[in-house]
Amino acid sequence: MIAKRAILAVACAGAAVALMSGCSQATEAPAAVPTTAAPDAVPATGASDAATTLGTRETALGTVLTDGDGFTLYRFDEDTADLVRCVGPCAEIWPPTPGTPLPHPDAVLPGTVGTTTRPDGVEQATYDGHPLYRFAKDTAPGLTSGDGVKGTWHVVTVDAAHG
Repeated sequence: MIAKRAILAVACAGAAVALMSGCSQATEAPAAVPTTAAPDAVPATGASDAATTLGTRETALGTVLTDGDGFTLYRFDEDTADLVRCVGPCAEIWPPTPGTPLPHPDAVLPGTVGTTTRPDGVEQATYDGHPLYRFAKDTAPGLTSGDGVKGTWHVVTVDAAHG
């Protein structure tokens, strides 16, 4: 019985390490389609199903970008405007923000919203060319616990420097 528990504990620990390491190392991926700016006009009826609403929220870290549910959005230092590097296990901890971003009517966003195509072909929202993500451990709107994780994850701030 004790041996089974020890084996299970070691297996779980190994799985946790493997899962977390997926976010700290670059993952080889085919080149993504370049980021494109979102259209200025609101999309036609039906297109909004694929849209992601972006807003802002005041936090201890300043004004941060949020999704339509009020959850803080993050950027990953290893991503570029042309290449999404958070895939596989990394994207389970840092779920990508899908769809075409549209600012909430009350949000003032000085940066550029757009999209990029992930290696799996799914459109991902961007802000100033940075692909956007939520953090799975942020369990409520307004939390910013993902900021600084592994030194490569940061909240997306919305101010004069916006980002």
